[in-house]
Amino acid sequence: MTLYSEDNTLLLLPGPVAIHPRVYAAMDVPIYGHRTDHFRKIYEESVKMIRPVFGTDSADAYLLTGSGSLGLEAGIVNFISPDDSAIAMVAGKFGERSAKIAKVYAKEVVEIKSPYGTPSLPEQLEKAFEETSASLVTVTHNETSTAVLNPLEEIVKVAHKHGALVMADTITSAGGDWVKMDEWGVDIAVSGSQKCFGLPPGLAFVLASRKAVDHMLSIEQRIPSFYADLVMFKNAVEKGSGTPFTPAISLFYGLHESLKIIQEEGLENRIKRHHQMGEIIRESMKAMGLELFAKEGYYSNTVTAVKIPQSISWEELNKTIRKLGLIVAGGQGSMKGKIFRVGHMNIVGSREVLLAISVIETALNKLGHETSGRGIQRAQEMIAEHI
Repeated sequence: MTLYSEDNTLLLLPGPVAIHPRVYAAMDVPIYGHRTDHFRKIYEESVKMIRPVFGTDSADAYLLTGSGSLGLEAGIVNFISPDDSAIAMVAGKFGERSAKIAKVYAKEVVEIKSPYGTPSLPEQLEKAFEETSASLVTVTHNETSTAVLNPLEEIVKVAHKHGALVMADTITSAGGDWVKMDEWGVDIAVSGSQKCFGLPPGLAFVLASRKAVDHMLSIEQRIPSFYADLVMFKNAVEKGSGTPFTPAISLFYGLHESLKIIQEEGLENRIKRHHQMGEIIRESMKAMGLELFAKEGYYSNTVTAVKIPQSISWEELNKTIRKLGLIVAGGQGSMKGKIFRVGHMNIVGSREVLLAISVIETALNKLGHETSGRGIQRAQEMIAEHI
């Protein structure tokens, strides 16, 4: 039996993530009814605390029980009519997911595809608008399948120039990188619980600007929806019910505590930490002679994707890393077996980064990719600058 089991490993995936003990403790309490004043207070406080994470003080915040994909669906179906067209910016697996959801509801979806590892660019969107019209643009802010951070602010400017709303998938950026809804003009931002918010999977967050909400309420021919109907959620909030359906009560307890932790650290400090940990991991990987997958200048600061040396298989590397008690992610889709991904979200700090770099470097050396300790040395040097 190996010392490190599924219950005793360092989890550095692009989600789910390791969870703060305070959040576990907050969820491990007796459940109150969701129609009680006790739960309504937690819900209302969570709404107030979550807005600043998205860079807004005025957007409607809808807290749904379901995965991030439910949030993406709600962020699309409520803001288009059956006769509307959409443009989907696709630069990875999760951009593809938004496109697939849009195709279920929109009359037509034009996909703007970028090669894996490269960003979705505003000039691509400008060109698409020269050839088509659309009322909604979907874009993944932080594409975890490729570790690319897309230029959301610039994309929003182009979309608004052509009269379209923007639905941004911020599932792996909100809480770990800047999302500035009000400043950038983002119309709809979607996130989920199991990434930078540091919770188990099961909650989705949809924040909609006043402009987006007014548009939603003005649609005469609404696309039929039930569980993802944000008008129903809006009415429930206005009536003081909180949610129209039974929510995942324990997860809301955890969310409330997680948002308090974010407040205590300070959003600017939290994002700075994510940036620093991302930079340390990237520089350490390069010191080991490894090549980063994402295009320079568009690096994600919540996940890093690294090309696997041709002399090593992902299966061998993953097996060796797991033996040493670390879990990272492999590539998805066409990148399967070609890259591995290290998540640095939520409570990842210097200790976790040092351990991860040491484990990965040990595994590489064992499998024949000699690094002479350059990776961990670089990590130690950079961390020493911050402590």
